[in-house]
Amino acid sequence: MKADRELTAAKNFKHPKSYVAPDGREVLYGKDWSTRKLELLERAHGRCEWITRDTVRRHEGSSLVTMEIPVRCKSEAHHPHHIIRRSVKRDDRLPNLKALCVLHHDLLDERKPRWSKKAQP
Repeated sequence: MKADRELTAAKNFKHPKSYVAPDGREVLYGKDWSTRKLELLERAHGRCEWITRDTVRRHEGSSLVTMEIPVRCKSEAHHPHHIIRRSVKRDDRLPNLKALCVLHHDLLDERKPRWSKKAQP
């Protein structure tokens, strides 16, 4: 992929391989990627950004009302996760990243080995 030289220069990246693609995607390496991960953790306040739904029941008058509310994971974030996979169209901008705990990152990342099959002799 060719870099947009003007946008890349304007970003003032530290690593020589980091660049901005013509479509605006950022591809980061080294210190630039480390800095982006810190920005991600700051945005997430150090917590996993996995959102699930929780069922809440409450009484309203004589009726029992059931509602689903969004609930955020309370675990510490350890992994940056690309929403659009890096292998498809690498984009290291913050909107394409989620900070996840180990459990939730493992749930989303298919590349990790699954030990459901018996080992072959």
